Amino acid sequence: MDANEGDATRLIPYAGDVLRVLGESEGMAFCELTVPPNFPGPPPHVHHGFDEAIYVLEGELTMIKGRAEPQPVRAGGLILAPRGARHTFANPHDRPARVVGVWSPASALGFMEEIGAALPASGPPDPAELADIYRRHNSDIVP
Repeated sequence: MDANEGDATRLIPYAGDVLRVLGESEGMAFCELTVPPNFPGPPPHVHHGFDEAIYVLEGELTMIKGRAEPQPVRAGGLILAPRGARHTFANPHDRPARVVGVWSPASALGFMEEIGAALPASGPPDPAELADIYRRHNSDIVP
């Protein structure tokens, strides 16, 4: 029997869908989410207080690390963004991508709650609102 069986799953709004929190402790959090088709993703950014990883289960994303050109990340691929690394991801395809996200420490879920609510499933987000959220969570938008 799963240790969390019977517990309500915490859901965090994200880009018109939800992050489903699979498990969390003080040191890390695991979430499953569906990245909508044609999702432009967040602006390139850096987190100073947490590490982030996105493992693609189904579909395909693109990622940017540092100043490199966008690279495809297919099912079975990993986007790893340690603290201080400029990164972003997007789903430029016509079908959704299902992923597992990992954040360490789990306090990063506070950032995910705010940024997820601010990112529309399509179209551009409000740049001033995003900048404020990133700033409050020890992160920077880095064009």
